[in-house]
Amino acid sequence: MSSEASARVALVCVMFAVLLTLCQIRLQIMWNSNPKMRKHVIRILLMVPIYAVQSYIALLLKDSFVYFDALRECYEAVVIYSFVLLLVGYLGGERHLVYVLELKPAEYVKHPFPFNYCVGDRVRLGKDYFQFTKIGALQYVVLKPLTAIASFILSATGTLGETDPFRFDRGYLYIVTINSISQALAIYCLLLFYTVMRTELQPLDFVSKAIVLKTVIFFTYWQSITFRLIALTNIIPLPRSAENYDTMSRFIDLILCVEMAGFAIAQWVAWGKGSEFFNPDEKVCEPYGASVWAALNPKDLWEDAKDAVETGEVKRLLNSRDQRQNVDLVDL
Repeated sequence: MSSEASARVALVCVMFAVLLTLCQIRLQIMWNSNPKMRKHVIRILLMVPIYAVQSYIALLLKDSFVYFDALRECYEAVVIYSFVLLLVGYLGGERHLVYVLELKPAEYVKHPFPFNYCVGDRVRLGKDYFQFTKIGALQYVVLKPLTAIASFILSATGTLGETDPFRFDRGYLYIVTINSISQALAIYCLLLFYTVMRTELQPLDFVSKAIVLKTVIFFTYWQSITFRLIALTNIIPLPRSAENYDTMSRFIDLILCVEMAGFAIAQWVAWGKGSEFFNPDEKVCEPYGASVWAALNPKDLWEDAKDAVETGEVKRLLNSRDQRQNVDLVDL
């Protein structure tokens, strides 16, 4: 397929994904009468058109994938944390959620391998558990922009090494490793949250929404890495050069544009029109543009990160982990 034909196919898929998502956002504004929940849902739904548009632009612009990939991954970090906040809000807010957790019959939740070596063997249900899941998702929001800035600087200085990712004197290997670990921890905290609150989340149809979310984030992330590694290895007999690497990157952007059309349909099925948040006693009077702007405004994320540091949530969580380890040693 020629580059012009590829661009036309990509454009059609991008337009379909964007228009379908904008229509769904309109339905959410009409039916979702909870402004806080509506903000998080719109923020999640915008992931598909943002992915689609940036992939299309990267397809047209040569040697631009480093910058657009970093921006896309920054937004996916925002989406993961927004999904956690959506669940917390749906369950009645932080204080009510902690109260419900403290009433659970189990006192602790044990971490599976390999997380038990990273965050301790177990976490107590209640405030510690809530802080762990919240901070576990929030750390990705804080860390991802930092690695994105590092990618920009290393790319500008020619030391990123994206065309030779296995070199230890280049930054690409370290950035991918850090991002992968941080992303895995955020997704793990989301799954850990569901394992304890699955009964309360059943009316929300959590499983379908989480599957679509994780597929868009995880599948596209590892798909891009896999294809780029194929371009740099002998799995497919291609000359190892920066030009072929850029060609593979543009092919990945084409695939992402096509996939976003399918993901837009999946989002439509999973999220619907927002009737699960509908309250007949409340009326939605917020304009379309204001709702979208509220979703794109990262002020609430910044305030959460700031509060986690200023109020000492991170320090208390680490101290509680040390105390649990000391108790385990005494028991032994």
